Amino acid sequence: MPLRPSVVFRGSLLATTGRRNESKSLDCHQKFLPLEIRGLNDLKLRDNRHIFFKEKPVILHEKFRDFIDWTNIWPAAATFHHSLVPFRVRQGYCKNLSENEGFPPEKYANAELMKIPNFLHLTPSHIKKHCDALKKFCTLWPSGLNSNETVEKHYPVLIVNRSYVFASSNIRDPRSRFVTLQIRLSNLSLDEHARRKLLRLAIGPGPGRNIATYDWNTDILELTSARCPTSKQNSDFLIYLLTVLTMESKKTEKWEIDNPEYDWVQFDWDKSETRRRLFNLLSLCDSEQVIRNNQIKEREFTAELESNPAIVQYRKALKSIWSKNDILNGDQWVKRPDPPKYRHGRLRPIRNIPFVTVPGADEKNNLEEYASATRNLFGLDTEIQQSNL
Repeated sequence: MPLRPSVVFRGSLLATTGRRNESKSLDCHQKFLPLEIRGLNDLKLRDNRHIFFKEKPVILHEKFRDFIDWTNIWPAAATFHHSLVPFRVRQGYCKNLSENEGFPPEKYANAELMKIPNFLHLTPSHIKKHCDALKKFCTLWPSGLNSNETVEKHYPVLIVNRSYVFASSNIRDPRSRFVTLQIRLSNLSLDEHARRKLLRLAIGPGPGRNIATYDWNTDILELTSARCPTSKQNSDFLIYLLTVLTMESKKTEKWEIDNPEYDWVQFDWDKSETRRRLFNLLSLCDSEQVIRNNQIKEREFTAELESNPAIVQYRKALKSIWSKNDILNGDQWVKRPDPPKYRHGRLRPIRNIPFVTVPGADEKNNLEEYASATRNLFGLDTEIQQSNL
């Protein structure tokens, strides 16, 4: 069957366009030639002949004078350049150890030396020039700030920032956002109530453990923050946090007034519930019942009890037990040990539950002292009655 002329023309047109596209694709592939570094790769000619030669690199530091000013050659931060650095340095790893006999590559065309930051612009001569240039913009150090105590008195807040240098596509290290604020609580001029409340708000149970820490030996409160992306924002947040803690600690709420003063929270012998019950018990044993009606005799009776050796020993034993549980003397919230983790999710019998006691109540010496003081209290009412007779 003979083909139509139009069909023949279309077939020839498609064939020619296909050849053109194929030739274009070949030309595109030929354009992307492999990278050839003169001196390191063998150059090929058109007639498949090889030219073996090694290009001598231009070494500028050999043209330097005997005494040069390195600050003029390397004035600012720059990428490593083999021709300017006058000392030998090697960096990197060579896969084929037989070529270089196990030595790292030299500094010529070494990408490992070029991609890492260097400190060739921070030599002692550079720093001296920087200081001389900035000296005219600086003032003299205040003559009154001649000791650390004086500096802390006038500038009690210490803010610590961190900076890191590392090789990455991002200029900001994620660890540089951590900011620490340190202050001594004695510089805040807080009374006992405000001091105790500030510590409970800062280092109490909850998320405050991750932000605030307190050292009872040095009286330094340390606040740390990394919740904001930049260090400046974290510094502002810590100053705001310290302001809020100080203002809230100076307030006295209604529930704080009505809240009974338990010995395990805050031990004060004059306001202690144990002292009140003990003195009431001893006053009821008085046969004459004169103490309740006469305030003068009541004061004399109280002073006599306070000076009694048995009462003094009992008061000392209670103080040794409850003093460590006070927030002003130690940490009330001792971290419990983490429970063991099992591989399977099946419920296991509950055994060996950690028992968290009062920090000072589980010490053997304190318990022995408290036991002996309690034994001495027995028969004290009889001695008081005999002395009154």
